[in-house]
Amino acid sequence: MVDILTPTTPDQLREAVGWALGAKTPLEVIGSGSKRSFGHAVQADTVLDCSALSGILFYQPEELVISARVGTPLADIKAALAEKNQQFHFEPGNFPALLGDGAATDAGTIGGLVATNIAGPRRIKVGAARDHVLGFEAISGRAEDFKSGGRVMKNVTGFDLSKLMAGSFGTLGVMHTVTLKVMPCDEQSATILVTCDDPKTAGTIMTAALGSENEVSAAAWISSADITSLDVPLALEIGSGLVAVRVEGPTPSVAWRIDALCKHLAQYGETRPLAESYSQRLWQCVADVKPFIPAADASADNASLLWRVSVPPASGGEIAARLMDVTGGRVIMDWAGGLIWLQINGLDAFAQQVRDIAMTVDGQAVLVRAPASMRQRISVFHPENPALARINAKIKDNFDPEGILNPGRLAPSSTMGEGA
Repeated sequence: MVDILTPTTPDQLREAVGWALGAKTPLEVIGSGSKRSFGHAVQADTVLDCSALSGILFYQPEELVISARVGTPLADIKAALAEKNQQFHFEPGNFPALLGDGAATDAGTIGGLVATNIAGPRRIKVGAARDHVLGFEAISGRAEDFKSGGRVMKNVTGFDLSKLMAGSFGTLGVMHTVTLKVMPCDEQSATILVTCDDPKTAGTIMTAALGSENEVSAAAWISSADITSLDVPLALEIGSGLVAVRVEGPTPSVAWRIDALCKHLAQYGETRPLAESYSQRLWQCVADVKPFIPAADASADNASLLWRVSVPPASGGEIAARLMDVTGGRVIMDWAGGLIWLQINGLDAFAQQVRDIAMTVDGQAVLVRAPASMRQRISVFHPENPALARINAKIKDNFDPEGILNPGRLAPSSTMGEGA
């Protein structure tokens, strides 16, 4: 039987971690639990449920800053931002739907978003979630309070621990408060579509767009097999694979840059501007990786396997083509080729092959979606080199010496090889 601890205040959170430390009881740290299947199963029989640590503490639109408890639903925060025509500039996608853990829009909590460091198509221009965290407050595995940063962008309080905590999956400390910078929504967003069925050519197109003077904020490639999932009439009308390129900003500037991009990219294929009313819809589909969201009736054990491969953007087209050829899978490219989503139908994850291909360009591959049994046999996260592993082990030992916070989340209990 699983015991559940549900603190409602930071003091209660500290007491819960203190009890676990004294009893040497491992804790599975969750918010809404929507990203529970991202990573390995936590080796703990006690759950530390932080969903009751909820609520927006302050939101100052004129200062571009918002602070909230970690259990605050992401939907609530986005709604508050939308009222002031503001947004998270790193435009996170709906990961729970991709994992098959729930298809509700903006599912999950703000704490889970920061802990997993999720970012969408604008990553190439503005960075990931960790680059937008101004500060946090947390309880370490020693049951001690610690914090970093503050409420303003030019804050030098403490070390830059925010970048360490973002992406740590709750293994270094349990955050109870996060403060992030927000940005006004752009006056206009415009997208052009370039016909392209070949991933290598798509990589060339995105590199050309990104290297132009037109301040591209997003570039992605969707194959002809997946455009039906975009729900964008023009994409369906064209009927081939597409490179989508977005520019944002003041209306006169956007109009000029879109025209310049159409002329610049015409040498690679037919270019068409996408109606502004559909531009946001397309990029939400890209952020959510909508073509690879499992069907509503698909269980975690029979959903297709999904890899997230990070490579230098200029290498994306070549790597995507090799991954498709070796695995027979389908591919979507985001971040101008820097992010490759690879979906494989079947029981073979091609783990060694996928990682070998990624490493030819110093890339990394993460197995985002797979049955729990497979996630215990092979490493979900890209294996660390020995030097980095030693550094991370020392960091972990300083923050959580007894290993009570999310043990096993970042590595399987026993790796049986990479051939599953």
